[in-house]
Amino acid sequence: MKGHVIFSLQLAGLPADAILEVRLPVASVGIGLDELLDSIFPLDEEGLTLVQESFDLEENPDLPEIYQSFLMVVEQSRAGLCRIALSEQLGAPTWEGGSQATLSGRDSSDGSGRVSLLLIPVYDALEYAAEQGYDAGESELLEWLQLCVTLFFLDKHEARLPMPGSAKDDDVLQRVVERLLDLGLAIPSEEEGSIAITAEARYFIGRLLAETESYIDQFDLFNDVLWDDESGQALFGTGHGDDLRVEAFIAEAVDPVRAVFLLRLYDGTLDEYVEGWESLVSSRDFYNRILEPLVDRTIAPADLLDEIINQGFSVLDDARQLDAERDSNVRIARQVGTARQAFPPP
Repeated sequence: MKGHVIFSLQLAGLPADAILEVRLPVASVGIGLDELLDSIFPLDEEGLTLVQESFDLEENPDLPEIYQSFLMVVEQSRAGLCRIALSEQLGAPTWEGGSQATLSGRDSSDGSGRVSLLLIPVYDALEYAAEQGYDAGESELLEWLQLCVTLFFLDKHEARLPMPGSAKDDDVLQRVVERLLDLGLAIPSEEEGSIAITAEARYFIGRLLAETESYIDQFDLFNDVLWDDESGQALFGTGHGDDLRVEAFIAEAVDPVRAVFLLRLYDGTLDEYVEGWESLVSSRDFYNRILEPLVDRTIAPADLLDEIINQGFSVLDDARQLDAERDSNVRIARQVGTARQAFPPP
């Protein structure tokens, strides 16, 4: 084999031609996955800068954007937001992932000194939530999610569910229906032989909507943030920024699992699942898809995030003050108009 090996990396979710090629010493064939990624995506800013300065932009002008996409996934993995699985690609070996995985002892090269690998980020929002202590446990969290999802379809889409025991439905869905009845959020509907939601359920849904709107009012500004190094200012709503809402939730001690889920309910994400939603109530993968923004997100350095949040809240305060002044001016104008009408013209 030659004195070097070329690692040709692809990232699941990117176009097939978005390839990152890295030339490393031939000894790299025997290193672990984490060590390999650390050499390609150094942990320190100086190392990252050196790597990026080596890019051949004439050969591939899109390389900086491709590298950033890979780097984001690697940083998520380091933060415990996902794990990276490697799939066999172009005759290369399959790695299961983890620091112990290596290429040594395998047919790792196609004979030309090239190893081609596909990196697959695997997100498990429920597992992450449990590890971070954002819920009392996965089973309790799943029960709450199942209740909310079922109420959502019963209320917004007027779905119909039979009484427990009246049909051979999914066991989990049957238990959810029984729980709704026990909590007084549903009652038997004699006309249709099914269940119907109660006034208490609609009040519960209303409280969730009010809570969601409070999150939107306070944090929606952070869904598009672009940091300008030269001015030291955060730019909001440019259309090119990062979504830092989950980062802001965590920084402000808001339960990110609850906030993400309620925002997904509010933004119509669940509407695309109307057909066959009953079978999804018991699906763990379904809730992981709904909660994926919890883990598939940009990670901002703590000091930078604090500055962005401070600037964002300052922008919101200024906007609220301006709205209050406008409302006050409107009230004054109305009062003046009323006063004028009280006096006859001269």
